[in-house]
Amino acid sequence: MTEPPRRPILRIKSGVSAPPMPGLRPAKPKPAVKATPKWKCRPCGAGFDVPAEAGDEDAVRCPSCNARVGRAADFRADPPLLEKLRARPAKA
Repeated sequence: MTEPPRRPILRIKSGVSAPPMPGLRPAKPKPAVKATPKWKCRPCGAGFDVPAEAGDEDAVRCPSCNARVGRAADFRADPPLLEKLRARPAKA
């Protein structure tokens, strides 16, 4: 009578990678986490972020529909001047 094959013995991880075991698939890499946009364009609804390198008087445009949504200074104000913007804060 033959014994059934045994499961491999578990080993403590020591920082040194062990050779792959036969029959096991390698782990899939995790996808990169996408940054959530902070603003949404009112005309088309696309999400976008205000470029950090934009000057205060530079016009901010929607990357999807190219609509002018406001000036960079209006987005950076604390609190943002929503009555001057054609954008709304995106929900987190």
